[in-house]
Amino acid sequence: MKVKIVELFLLLSLCGCAQQKDKVVESKNLESKYLSEKSIPAIKVFFDSIKSGNYTSALNDLLKTNENINLQDSGTINLQNKFSSLNEASGKFVSERLMRKKELGDDLGLYVYLVKYDKKFYRFTFTFYNNGSAVRVYKFSFDDVIDIELEESLKLYVN
Repeated sequence: MKVKIVELFLLLSLCGCAQQKDKVVESKNLESKYLSEKSIPAIKVFFDSIKSGNYTSALNDLLKTNENINLQDSGTINLQNKFSSLNEASGKFVSERLMRKKELGDDLGLYVYLVKYDKKFYRFTFTFYNNGSAVRVYKFSFDDVIDIELEESLKLYVN
């Protein structure tokens, strides 16, 4: 009798572990091949335009992929002006490198790039949204505080 109870306990434990393993796999499997297939090419076109010196059209073409973004809106015009200033003041575009990619299934994707110019480097962040009928850019931003973020992350390894 004791042997059967132990066997039953082991069997139930193994079933529970198998179910837990499936849950972990499901939660880790949030990356979307579909979202990447739609987003990454748009980002590549964006960077190709910058490489050829067409940084104004690069930004406008990226933003035009979402008809809900008004290119004449004051916030968009401010973004365009800042982006233009960045490209004019930072020297020649050198390269881009994907630093981080986070996707939530087929719904939302965040792509963070390290972008190098002759004089300075930046972090470009692209957010894409799948509304069910198309994948569109939802937000684009850039900043130059990546060096502070890197320094802070390295402090964890100093001691």
